[in-house]
Amino acid sequence: MALRTRDSKAPPPVTERRKPTYGTATRLARLMLGLVERPHGWSFSAVQDELGIGERTLMRYLAACRKEVTDRFGKPIVEVVRYDKRRLLRLARPSSTNNANAYEVLYLYFALSVFQFLEGTVIKEGIDHLWERFYRGLPKQQRLRLGDFPRKFYVVPHAVKDYRRFDDILDTIVQCLVYQHRMIVDYHGLVGEGRIHEIDPYTLAMYRGGLYLIGYSYVYRKVIYLAIERIRSVEKRDETFSYPARYSPQKHTEGVFGIFDGPPCDVELQLLNKETVAYLRSRRLHPSQKFIPQSDGTVRLTMSVRGTTELVPWILSHGPYVRVLQPRELRDEVASLHAQASALYARSPRKSLGRTSRRSRGDTRASEIP
Repeated sequence: MALRTRDSKAPPPVTERRKPTYGTATRLARLMLGLVERPHGWSFSAVQDELGIGERTLMRYLAACRKEVTDRFGKPIVEVVRYDKRRLLRLARPSSTNNANAYEVLYLYFALSVFQFLEGTVIKEGIDHLWERFYRGLPKQQRLRLGDFPRKFYVVPHAVKDYRRFDDILDTIVQCLVYQHRMIVDYHGLVGEGRIHEIDPYTLAMYRGGLYLIGYSYVYRKVIYLAIERIRSVEKRDETFSYPARYSPQKHTEGVFGIFDGPPCDVELQLLNKETVAYLRSRRLHPSQKFIPQSDGTVRLTMSVRGTTELVPWILSHGPYVRVLQPRELRDEVASLHAQASALYARSPRKSLGRTSRRSRGDTRASEIP
């Protein structure tokens, strides 16, 4: 028989404890697993039936998940969506905004900044709203980094058109384009020679700081271009049209020097100094352009274009540094306009400040315009 000493202690009586339960944790785990298995959503009623809980309990679970189960940006990964009258739980879709890196943000900002010339129009308002939504979804660190973007990346406006007075017209045009409504356009034309068109709108094109509506005119029975600032009024008709499967703005403008087309012709130009050659070589003037060096040091530029409406003022802008070789009609037209311009200065009221041209002094076009 064992004896108990003075220092020995009697073991405490063993009492039966309540077996722990993990029902809440288990149900939350089952809830999350169920959401993973159902990427398109899990209805409230189906969740309650599966877990054997009521709506109040489900709402407590949802509140706990939204507070404690978040991504690295602090955004809840469980969300409630509605389809008709049904409420569904689902895992939140990854936000491309939060995952956007600095370069992706830059690309979007720079692309949207091209449309600054549309200030005061419904299109610019839509662009600003898009950027605001994107900006709000960025992490705080990204938003801070964007603070200097307007100064770091800037689009210099050049002779852009002012569309602030055409907001209602643009709004109607956009509606007709999106929903394919036929429209009535009262067109002023360049000097008031316009007319009223019934048009199926195909494209709203941006070109050199301006907007143009491309569409099928039932007056001319062909696709035409209308400058937005020359439209007096537009009216959306109830009648809709089928967008032509074979139409594309790229194909319609293919071969055109600019946006206004015309009869096709082969053009040959002589570039008379190296500065002009360097300036033009750095640009894609036309898909068919070819620069051919000549033995006398000049360069011949050839293009096959559809129409010369915009080619004429472009050639004139280069003054004595570009000469037209072919076609003869284009050469004569440019020569006549140069002669008329020269006559304007034949009897200048002011004496010439010097006979040496800026180009001969080394102040070249290449340094003036990047």
